[in-house]
Amino acid sequence: MVAVLVSIAAYAQNSSDSIVTLFDDLRVPLVEKKYVANTNFQDNWFISLYGGVVSNFGSDDSHSGFFRLMGPAAVIAAGKELTPISTVRLGIGYGRNTGVTDDSFGVVMKDGIPQLTGYDDLIHNRFHWNSYGLNIDYMLNFTNLILGFRENRKFYFQGIIGIGGSVSRGYTTDKFVKAIGDITGDKDYNRHENQLHNKDKYDTRQRSLVHLRGGIAGTFMIARNWNLNVEAVCHILDNSFDSNPTTKNTWDGHIDYLVGLSYRFNNKGGQAPGFYYPRHDMTEYVRQMNDINDTRDKTRRRRQELEEMTDTIDVDAQVMYTLIAFDENDTAIDRLQQTNIYTTAYAWAKNPRSYIYITNSTAVDDKLFRKRAEAIRDILLERYEIPASRIRVIASEKDIQPVGDYIELIVND
Repeated sequence: MVAVLVSIAAYAQNSSDSIVTLFDDLRVPLVEKKYVANTNFQDNWFISLYGGVVSNFGSDDSHSGFFRLMGPAAVIAAGKELTPISTVRLGIGYGRNTGVTDDSFGVVMKDGIPQLTGYDDLIHNRFHWNSYGLNIDYMLNFTNLILGFRENRKFYFQGIIGIGGSVSRGYTTDKFVKAIGDITGDKDYNRHENQLHNKDKYDTRQRSLVHLRGGIAGTFMIARNWNLNVEAVCHILDNSFDSNPTTKNTWDGHIDYLVGLSYRFNNKGGQAPGFYYPRHDMTEYVRQMNDINDTRDKTRRRRQELEEMTDTIDVDAQVMYTLIAFDENDTAIDRLQQTNIYTTAYAWAKNPRSYIYITNSTAVDDKLFRKRAEAIRDILLERYEIPASRIRVIASEKDIQPVGDYIELIVND
């Protein structure tokens, strides 16, 4: 529970990489940052394949050497990195387990022939069985937790806690015991429980048990999408796991020593797996939007002042020219032309009695010019709140008949 609660912590670090994007046709730096929040469901999934050995512990395991209690093991797993320090995964595993009998009739080799010993010469034999497990694990990245998150770290160290279910079946006897059964002709002797002095306490039926898991893992990043994993995971099970629940030891279990490869799928949009999330530096955007809002306020105040004036003021007519350029056969207004429109709106705010003429120096009146003129007019109306009565679309510059001050926006390719 502590590990899961710790994993909700968020990490954010600045990076020097940046590009530019557009907000309302204004240039805004796009700064790359590392964030835990706002992950997509598709991001940071992986699939792993492991191979290694399983080492058992349980009843009478002290009567056999450490390496003699080992068998092959394999695991396939799939999971997701939730945050830089938290991972969950689901795994399916197989192990060839080895146990040790207690108080068994011994078998000795005499002249190359296996022979059964007497009651006064009891020894312990090994036997084997298969186990199949389904596990769910929570993995805590200690490296990122302690040292801080760093994208594409070449090595990190993790702790593992988990729970799962295990099915055990196929208990077999030691090869010497099988040989005695073959010699005596007693095929039932080959059965696991028949090699035991006290056979009543052994239960070799298929067993289904719940197990707890805990371990450590080291991960090496060997390529953009590939990791090399080394793990040691201990499984704790009921005393009946090795088919002998009557001994004094409380728990049976095994430790899996595994080496595997993990493939990490690309994130949404084809990005490399990890925790890069784009965040925009809105400083310049906010400044420009504040300038626009200031222009709007000045326009409102000036309009109110003019409405309150009772006298007519005669001034010399002044004209201001602005060229609005478009790409060929295009009606989109790029960010440079946005600046020209802003300049026009700012000039009009100083003299809101003037008219703005959107015109064309080539004396055309086609659909393309009309669409371009409407695009400009919409920006003046919506963004800068200039009254529609002050904006006029004239197909030819020569047809303008101004009264007082006016502004020309000349539309050209």
